[in-house]
Amino acid sequence: MAVILLSLYLCATTELYQLLKFPVLVEHFFEHKAKNSNISVLDFLKLHYAGNHLQNHPHNDDYEQDQKLPFISHHDFLTIVFTPGSAVWFEIENHNLPVVKRKIASYNDAYLSGEIINAVWQPPKFC
Repeated sequence: MAVILLSLYLCATTELYQLLKFPVLVEHFFEHKAKNSNISVLDFLKLHYAGNHLQNHPHNDDYEQDQKLPFISHHDFLTIVFTPGSAVWFEIENHNLPVVKRKIASYNDAYLSGEIINAVWQPPKFC
């Protein structure tokens, strides 16, 4: 599933979709081969892709097919448009949660003598 989604994304946002036109390239080569049996694949590619296409292969009866070949024409296919949407209003209501007061049982240390508490921090008296 990831490969399919990645392929769709790349075909939609890059020039990778041009590879889908490869069968048109093969078919067009065989048409040229039928007209001129001495043409090689390299000669065909030079004719259509080297330098300026119109200088190598001028406007003729198969010009429309030439424009359908891969990587002959390029398109600005990725356009991002931001449009302001309608205003969205929302209201936040203040809901107070009920406060639960509980008494926590704890030891009341107000009645302890300071001598007992401070005795912990004194050095030993018996040596």
